[in-house]
Amino acid sequence: MNVHYYEALKRALYKPAAFFKGIIFPLLDQGCTLKEAAIIASILSRVKVPVLHASAALLRIAEMDYSGPNSLFIRVLIDKKFDLPYKVVDALVFHFIRLSNSYKAKSRGDAEKLPVLWHQSLLVFVQRYASDLTPDQKDALLDVIRATPHPQISPEIRRELVNSVVRGAPRTDADQDVIMS
Repeated sequence: MNVHYYEALKRALYKPAAFFKGIIFPLLDQGCTLKEAAIIASILSRVKVPVLHASAALLRIAEMDYSGPNSLFIRVLIDKKFDLPYKVVDALVFHFIRLSNSYKAKSRGDAEKLPVLWHQSLLVFVQRYASDLTPDQKDALLDVIRATPHPQISPEIRRELVNSVVRGAPRTDADQDVIMS
């Protein structure tokens, strides 16, 4: 991509609502390549985005059908380490459950697995927001990785889910020390 186009897209992100509505959502709706998504995602990862706009974008992307670029954008937005509202966290949990169930239904007889991008975005989500999940959501995600495992990533996801506190549970002093450091 031309440097000038790249810089123009970075400047366009100063109006995040227009950037998401005019560039990212149409790109995802029409179907784009992973290379195109990686370029736009690199811009998204380098520029500060307000939490409300990122939350709205995650909510909308979570409702879309699966594609590699969707998982890439989810991973990039989650990597920004926002304090997401529970509504967005819940939507992302249902996104991962829904995609796992629909993928299992499509490939009943095949030995196909979910793409690595999907597992990576689930891992990043669990690493950042496992403490914001309810016990039911944790159980559902554990069932998802049990049904559609990845040899290297699933054990990490399982470890993060099992070793985290549940939503609304008081944090111990050891948890506070980890947060402060």
